[in-house]
Amino acid sequence: MDRFETPDKRWRKVKDWIIRQIDSGEWPARTKLPSIRTLARLFDTSITTVQRALADLEANAYVLTEPRVGYFVSAAGRANTASRFDFSSVTVNVNHAVVAMLSQAASRTTLSLSSAVLHGDLTPHVLLNKCMTTLASKADLAIAGLVTPPGHAALRRRIAGLMLTRGVVCGPDEVLVTSGDTVALELALEAVAQRGATVAIETPTYYGILQTIERLGMRALPMRTHGKTGIDMEHLEEALKLKKVDVIFLNPTLQNPRGFIMPEAARARLSQLAREADVPIIEDDIFFDLVPETERPRALKSYDSTGQTIYCSSFSKTVAPGFRVGWCVAGKYRDAILAQMFSRNLAVSSLAQSALNEFIGRGYMDEHCARLRSQLATVNEAMHGLVRSAFPAGTVYVPPRGGFIHWLELPAGTDMALLQQLAHERGYHIAGSGIFFADGQPTTGLRLCLGRPLSPELAQGLKVLGECARQALEPLAIELPTLEMP
Repeated sequence: MDRFETPDKRWRKVKDWIIRQIDSGEWPARTKLPSIRTLARLFDTSITTVQRALADLEANAYVLTEPRVGYFVSAAGRANTASRFDFSSVTVNVNHAVVAMLSQAASRTTLSLSSAVLHGDLTPHVLLNKCMTTLASKADLAIAGLVTPPGHAALRRRIAGLMLTRGVVCGPDEVLVTSGDTVALELALEAVAQRGATVAIETPTYYGILQTIERLGMRALPMRTHGKTGIDMEHLEEALKLKKVDVIFLNPTLQNPRGFIMPEAARARLSQLAREADVPIIEDDIFFDLVPETERPRALKSYDSTGQTIYCSSFSKTVAPGFRVGWCVAGKYRDAILAQMFSRNLAVSSLAQSALNEFIGRGYMDEHCARLRSQLATVNEAMHGLVRSAFPAGTVYVPPRGGFIHWLELPAGTDMALLQQLAHERGYHIAGSGIFFADGQPTTGLRLCLGRPLSPELAQGLKVLGECARQALEPLAIELPTLEMP
């Protein structure tokens, strides 16, 4: 916390954070709040400041106190927040924390559970090498040449074919090849909104989305988000009616970090609401190929009849993290994005594009992704059991329906700074949850990235992390049953 903040701003920040925990459903009625000492340490403030925030919350029936035990979420307060929406936008402040996290993860020689990168053992090196060998034998292929935007024509035709599996009918001319998904997201946001615009987001959300909003000088409007279904449609509808939203920016399929898949009905309604309000949607769909085939939803883009939804994806989470090849289907914003690509010289490696074109053309994409889903399903099944056995009672876990991103809500009394320290001492790197929230304030949420084969090392690492979480839980915290919502 900034030590030059006024005392008034400090206690309100503590109060607002606690309300957010209650309002989002992360702290149900009767949940015991962290102790005053823990909150003071979490916000780097005084005990008096925390006491003032708690007094205000108690006066407004958000919490109640039990002498010599602590503060609890009141049933009345939970009921009140259930019908109240917050439309306050937030100045995003996460970039410095994200950079620090990524730097620490990259410098470690031990097991990192914080970086959402597919492990080398799950990358199809043999198949990619076959493609490279074929390319090297084609004397007429200038693999070192420059392919200017919108990208390799043959690869764009392949991607247009992939889009059909997502329910989107588009031609290769509508596909723009980008240098990864993050670049596609930034190009999309810059094309649809100006500095100072308000961007509706899921909460928590992928830190790359937050970094993009922060970098472009826009503001975030966190939407109430459910752990199984995504953005609360009533909250979004009200925000659109009140003209509080300039852009909707979300990751509805195997959402990072919570892993949910937005239902088809919600996708259709969201698209309709955006169309009626004339508000653009940016859809980050980077994990689509990791969804089991029987559960695959249509992309939000498939409901778009006006061209106002920009679809972004990449091969980084499924095939080749190092190739940095992504794409977007930009609808009516195609020319604006293409102009940005030319002005910023955003050409993509011709060799990487040619290799992926060969990879898809040979049928390797389907073969590899089927095997990858099977391997990750084995990891996820093990994770399911380890949460039950290794993590403290009161941990809330919604098993994802595919992929390798897992989100746990540890009990309210968990000292997250201590957890990170204990994990570090045991040789494991985990990220704080603040990077997934627009205001940068941490919660007891924990994202684990398990994009690697199941191994004794991984299983042991998760057990150790569970032990660390138990040690970081305050002795006075209430023992709750582990909550699981499959």
